Amino acid sequence: MKPRKRGRQYEISYRCSGYEKPFFEHFPTYEAAQLRIAQIEYERSLGVFQPPKPLPQQERRTQPRFITVGELMDEYVQVYGLNHWGDSFLSCSRHRIEHYIKPYLGKVAVKDLTTHDLDLFYDSLQDKPAVILKGHKKTDATVSLSVIEKTHALLRSALNQAVIWGYIPSNPANKVTLPKYKSKSREVWTPTEAQTALECCTNPILRTAILLALGCSMRIGEILGLTWDCVDFSEESIANGSAHLFVNKELKRCQKDSLEALNRRGRSKVLFTFPEQKKNPSTTALVLKSPKTESSVRTVFLPQTVALELHKVKESQIELKRLIGTEYADYGLVIAHEDGRPYEERQIAYLLEQLIRETGLPKVVFHSLRHCSASLKLRIGGGNIKAVQGDTGHAQARMVTDLYAHTCDEDRRLLAQKMDEDFFQKPCAPEKKIANGDLDTAFQLLKENPVIAKVLVAALQNQA
Repeated sequence: MKPRKRGRQYEISYRCSGYEKPFFEHFPTYEAAQLRIAQIEYERSLGVFQPPKPLPQQERRTQPRFITVGELMDEYVQVYGLNHWGDSFLSCSRHRIEHYIKPYLGKVAVKDLTTHDLDLFYDSLQDKPAVILKGHKKTDATVSLSVIEKTHALLRSALNQAVIWGYIPSNPANKVTLPKYKSKSREVWTPTEAQTALECCTNPILRTAILLALGCSMRIGEILGLTWDCVDFSEESIANGSAHLFVNKELKRCQKDSLEALNRRGRSKVLFTFPEQKKNPSTTALVLKSPKTESSVRTVFLPQTVALELHKVKESQIELKRLIGTEYADYGLVIAHEDGRPYEERQIAYLLEQLIRETGLPKVVFHSLRHCSASLKLRIGGGNIKAVQGDTGHAQARMVTDLYAHTCDEDRRLLAQKMDEDFFQKPCAPEKKIANGDLDTAFQLLKENPVIAKVLVAALQNQA
């Protein structure tokens, strides 16, 4: 038994009783191979020699030869979704997979899926009844074009992953022709309508929520999750204009299974879970969680009117705690029921609907107030986009200009009036005649600069 050189290594081979094939071992140097030979011979002389145990190999998942669309979507959620999505997108994606993709495409082999199949699938969805989630109003509506567009985006992303995983050579969803869909522009109150809403609002909870949405450009979840430890509205800070609040969490109702799945992956953003009020177990949980993006964590300065309103709310809560005592569930929330329990988004939406019915104002959703706030701040602040972006908490400034800056008829009317005053009705300035003294000066300059004179002569000849 001698070492043999194999490339940059040295190989030894030997046989053992009970084994048909020889064993091979490799070493980086000749000395190491010789040392191993000596060890083998010594152990054989003692009768204790055993061949080396094979190294444990990692279990490799064998890819199925044929995988269906349903199996692909499950694997896509498990491997990709749980590592990249938040709880809301995870819940919505699971809903679309279970109710729209699996029932129609779930048993189709991914390798057999064509662009034509997807075109027919999206076309047929327009005639299918929409799946109504539990707790939502039941309607007879069919699947909307918006849902079809989002379902396609989800399916296309999963098929892109299937290409990466080697299930299919190309993505059939890339050349799909979707039904034409045009998103509707959000209805937004004008500044006058927003002021009317504040003047007519008698509900202190809704009024505070509207003031925070308009004055601080906050989302409804951020308003409902705001706690007193994140508000600085001392008399000194109000006087010098430094009163502010810190947005670092939001209140939201989430699917429990999505929260648990993200928690198992170590990606949970839940800071606190409120105790359930219902006796029957629920599939959802009301939680305080970190915002979805880092840019949403921000400091927002308070207008004096908003700061003074928060003072009233704080004093009212102190009085309630004194009257109710231990029955008050103190979670430190700014927007809270009389017993301290949190308000939910649907409850604020209902209060806003009542106000709209009573005042006859245009019908808007609560998020429209955030749009109204951004537009107002751009108009009042002279178009300072970065300052408005700081208040809204967007990662990109274009979100402020593209989505949240709404023009209103009053602004356009004033623009037309200014155009008329500054252009159409403004008299033209009389042409200034050149005096003889100016001609003499020009002639002297041309004599001193013959190059300029040649250029002028050439220009006049070209015109002729």
